[in-house]
Amino acid sequence: MVVVTSGRRVVRGATRAALGALALAVALPVAPAAADCGTVNPLARGGGCEPTASASSSARGGELYQTVATKQSRTELSAFLEAPAKKAVTARAWARAIPLYQALVVARGPGSAEAKQLATLWTLAGQNERAAEAWSTYAAAVRDAKEQAAALAEAERLAAIEDPFADKLALAPLVAEARRAFALGRQAYARKHYGDALVYFHMGYALAPELPGFLRELGATYDKLGASAQRRELYLRYLVQRPVGPNADAIRAQVANDPVARERLGTLRLASSLPCAEVYLNHQRLPGKLPARGLLVAPGSYKGLCVSPAHEMQLFEYATVHAGKTATMTFRWGIVENRLERPFGRIVLENPKAPGVMIDLGITAAEVGVAAPADGRKLRMILKDDAGLRTEERMVTIEPGRRLVVRW
Repeated sequence: MVVVTSGRRVVRGATRAALGALALAVALPVAPAAADCGTVNPLARGGGCEPTASASSSARGGELYQTVATKQSRTELSAFLEAPAKKAVTARAWARAIPLYQALVVARGPGSAEAKQLATLWTLAGQNERAAEAWSTYAAAVRDAKEQAAALAEAERLAAIEDPFADKLALAPLVAEARRAFALGRQAYARKHYGDALVYFHMGYALAPELPGFLRELGATYDKLGASAQRRELYLRYLVQRPVGPNADAIRAQVANDPVARERLGTLRLASSLPCAEVYLNHQRLPGKLPARGLLVAPGSYKGLCVSPAHEMQLFEYATVHAGKTATMTFRWGIVENRLERPFGRIVLENPKAPGVMIDLGITAAEVGVAAPADGRKLRMILKDDAGLRTEERMVTIEPGRRLVVRW
């Protein structure tokens, strides 16, 4: 599916929020709940209880950090984040509030009150896609049927709202809180409280994903819990969620040195028929130019975004990478140049991904970027002046990397 934004109107295919974890994690089998102790993971060593109902209910079929036995309750483990989280919400500082609630959800579960608050915060911040994902995740974990239905309805509503011109919220890296979580995790690890350490390290990762150290400590903690295979999965999962950046490069090097994990890597090649001012991959901005030889990535689904503000265009593309294979993500687009003069006119173009649906290219830019149909078919184009005295209809070809000059 491709999304094209041009001029004043936007048309795109329907989207649905994917169910998934709100923080980096690896799914593991869940043992039956112990009496008065919530959920205990069979890989956890020693005793320990998980007394919170929300975490217990969300842990069924959940992640290791959600199901592992802990010495302290999960409310106690995450208590240091409550005050700054509430303060950020009161100040409507969404860029700070959201990471804090993501960390609280790590400890207390995707069916908790904090998970509902997180979905609400994404909504208030105007991030409809992320909000829809959060509401879907909450709906999948919450037990109450009415709560579930309401959350699913909200996810559906937000998924249908199209606003590609809305600013993307840049979450603030909460380094101070993340370092505290890191220090608490190291203390728990030293005491051999590996379940507590795992939760702390995951909370720290949610607070500041690029802070060095968390992935290393997480890998070591998974090993102590007898989950070395999950350590590999952790690294591969990370590469899907955050395929670029210093931590990604470090993890790529570790995976490449692991014969078992290395065989699961694939290559993603990125190309564009015209230069993109910015390129995003799975919500991360790629630094510099597109990698000529492709990017070594973990198997999974990748969503790319090519942005050209000068041409009033945002173009989404998708690719699926398989182990040992190469996938290509190509942004195929051209430029329509409005040279309608005497009288001045405007252009309406058929959406290449939705036959019969028309896009008004607007009048705020003389050159507008538009997607090129993958099959090369001609598109319907309507030309009209503002007074409605002159109208023409044509069939045109949008060629990747080419400019189409439109005159009367």
